[in-house]
Amino acid sequence: MLDPETGNAIVFNGEIYNFQALRKECEAVGDSFRSNSDTEVIVALYRRHGVACVNKLRGMFAFVIWDDANKRVFLARDRVGKKPLNYAIVNGGIIFCSEIDPLSRHPAVSREMDLEGLELYLQLQYIPAPWTIYKSIRKLPPAHYAIFDRNGFKTECYWDVDYTKKIAISEQDALDGLEEKLTEAVRLRMIADVPLGALLSGGVDSSVVVALMAKLSGEPIRTYSIGFREEAFNELPFAEQAAKICGTAHHSEIVEGDVTHLVPALARHYGEPFADHSAVPSFFVCRTARRHVTVAMNGDGGDELLGGYPRYYLSPLQIRMGSVVPDILSASALTVLATRLSTVTSIPERAIRKMVIEYGWPELRAVPIKNEFWNDCERTIILGKHASRTLLSCWRSTYFAKAVEQAANPVDRMLWYDNHTYLSGCLLPKMDIASMHCGLETRSPLLDHKVIEYCAALPVEFKVKNRVGKYLLKKLAERYFPASFVHRRKMGFGIPLGEWLRGPLRPALDATLRNPKLMAPLDWPLIETILNEFFRTQIDHSKRLWALYMYGAWRQHCLNDDIDYKE
Repeated sequence: MLDPETGNAIVFNGEIYNFQALRKECEAVGDSFRSNSDTEVIVALYRRHGVACVNKLRGMFAFVIWDDANKRVFLARDRVGKKPLNYAIVNGGIIFCSEIDPLSRHPAVSREMDLEGLELYLQLQYIPAPWTIYKSIRKLPPAHYAIFDRNGFKTECYWDVDYTKKIAISEQDALDGLEEKLTEAVRLRMIADVPLGALLSGGVDSSVVVALMAKLSGEPIRTYSIGFREEAFNELPFAEQAAKICGTAHHSEIVEGDVTHLVPALARHYGEPFADHSAVPSFFVCRTARRHVTVAMNGDGGDELLGGYPRYYLSPLQIRMGSVVPDILSASALTVLATRLSTVTSIPERAIRKMVIEYGWPELRAVPIKNEFWNDCERTIILGKHASRTLLSCWRSTYFAKAVEQAANPVDRMLWYDNHTYLSGCLLPKMDIASMHCGLETRSPLLDHKVIEYCAALPVEFKVKNRVGKYLLKKLAERYFPASFVHRRKMGFGIPLGEWLRGPLRPALDATLRNPKLMAPLDWPLIETILNEFFRTQIDHSKRLWALYMYGAWRQHCLNDDIDYKE
């Protein structure tokens, strides 16, 4: 869109949920509008407020503005990272795109592989901002804007969550406040001039969102779920129970194990290796919903909002001790400790690790130190001479240091850490790519920044209470669903990965991982060993193998291109 008053131009991806109120604000000071779009409101805000316009926006967005008067490019991304923004600085100019793959194919963009990005991927199963798999392409981090002009490229953070500033509030008032904040966030996201529905997994988060939608809607909400024949991974009965309680028009679908045909699409759409295997059911549920609607709500962000993962389930004693002990060690020392704990094998060492994590530094639970990932020791072997001795430790210590600054107890520190790493780097890109590939727009009320700020200010006992995570959100859910539904065991949005890799996916897995060209520059003998152990023994290497499979699928997609790495 062009601004005829200034000569500015904008390219915008996303939705501004408060644009109608912002439009009235602009009209009150003399602005006139030629359309009814939120895009034009951003243009008007930038005309009056410059880069500070981002502080007024409530929604999901990635946009780039050409500022004609100042001869500069202004790039901005929303607070939590719902919408992606990738860029490359080349020959004195800038190229940008929502997706990595088309950007990598621009003739001015180098396709040299970033081995740091590869190393981060092997540990995290995704590549965090600002890295990508390409040296020349970078991701603008969430809650950042950037200026590109004759002086170069500079980024600034414009928002963060402070968990140290707590409000004094009773549990009842906190619960009422949460319901009010979430209801407003849902109401804003229900404003749409196209068919609207919801992705209903059957978990607490999406069920609460659907319950609030049903309360606000004058007609049945359309809801969509997928399930599996393997009962351990099938949440369809719970989704159908929630749909019945909320009176929705519900649609469900069973996903079978042969998803080989989907893997090339995953590689193409993500544009780089991405190993969160829940991308598979995400693609299927989005495709199911898109047959009927073009906008769908989801429950993303609930675990990172109020502590929903098992690692958050701390006792009052652990929270008290973890609020005092961490100050003894610096962030860098904590990182060394986390690295050491990731490789312990003996029984005494395991006992020490348990004591350290249980009562000293529970926030170390947020660091992937489980054996199913390519941990520090194994990563050194598989990357060989390409492995870095400091990359992961520096990355971890940076976030540990900031988490300690922004939060005073281990639960809030893990929340800050997860919001700035796992949520923005893995969960949100997974859903954005899965939904946008089929033309479905997903909206996440639990990630409204005002909801996030409210929950950050709540006392820790409203998040985790006597080892119960998401305490306040579950209390809210009890207003709409039976206690037996709310307090059942958490399942997550996973797939029977091991069974699929040993079954219908085995031919494709073998063909990909036993191809040294696709696995380069990784250590192929180690890959062969892991494959043999997986198929001939009961050792579960499924997550390691899936990460390699998705890396190989990306290499296969790029096979006709010149993907280089420096020897």
